[in-house]
Formats: sequence, C-alpha cells, structure tokens
Amino acid sequence: MAQIHRQYAQDEIKNCSADQFYGFLKNEMTKLPQILPHIFKSFQILAGDGKSVGTVRLSKTTMGSSHEETVKDKIEAIDDESRTLTVSVIDGALLRMYTKFEYTVTVTPLVTQGAEQSCLVKMFVEYEKKNKDVPDHPKEYMEMATSINKAIASHLTNKA
Repeated sequence: MAQIHRQYAQDEIKNCSADQFYGFLKNEMTKLPQILPHIFKSFQILAGDGKSVGTVRLSKTTMGSSHEETVKDKIEAIDDESRTLTVSVIDGALLRMYTKFEYTVTVTPLVTQGAEQSCLVKMFVEYEKKNKDVPDHPKEYMEMATSINKAIASHLTNKA
C-alpha cells in the first residue's frame, strides 16, 4: 500500500487582512501572471466559475529553470467561514512524481496592536510519491508557495 506523506508550512503576512488575502486566493488567482510573470506564464479557468467547488484551473509555470511546466488543479472544498480552500492536482507536471498531490490553505487573522492588520497563511500538503526515487519532501513547491504568498501580499498592500 502506498504511503501518504504530509507537509506543513506557514507564512506570516503583514499589512494585509485575512479577508483580503483569502479573497485573492478564492477570487483572483488568474492575476498571478501579472503579479509573478517570472513564475506564472498563464493561469486560466477551464471549468466552473473560478470561485467555487468543482472549478478546474490550468497554470503554466517556470520553476527554477527555463522549462515550462503545466499543472491542472481542481477546487475540492471551500469554507469561507474558516477562510480555507482545498485543491487537488489532477494533471500535469506534479503527477510525474506523485500519484496524489492535494493542498489545503487556511488564512487566519492575527491580532495586532493598532490599525495594522496581519494574517497567517497555513498550507497543509498531502501527497503520495510515485516511487522511492521521489524526494520525501516537495521542498521546491513549498518554497514556491511562500514566494507566491509574499507576492500576493505585496500586490494587495500596494493596491490598498
């Protein structure tokens, strides 16, 4: 029986409310090529409205090298009250290494003094390696998620 692996990461996002950040993740991901053109070549909605369970999205990225990778994912669950999205990869580059790759992102407000707003972005990844040669930790993808989170926060801060 294949073994399910889990990884967890979190990023503190300053000067950005949890509602702002979650709103971007849920409603504005197609803007990623404008915010991070060196990583995202395109991000499009293939099925659904882009904001609800069942939405299928396709992104073309360049990670760490000049070759382009494609990832097709599907929004599996949304909980607006807890600001949580669950997404599974259904096709593309990640599935060359993993038979399953699913991530859940939760955005939690942080209580700060004064008017400054901050939030904590927690990412929980569950994956199943295709074989023993696949690294135990999807480090490159976790680092990319942190870069994306920081870029989104910067975009939202500059937009305000």
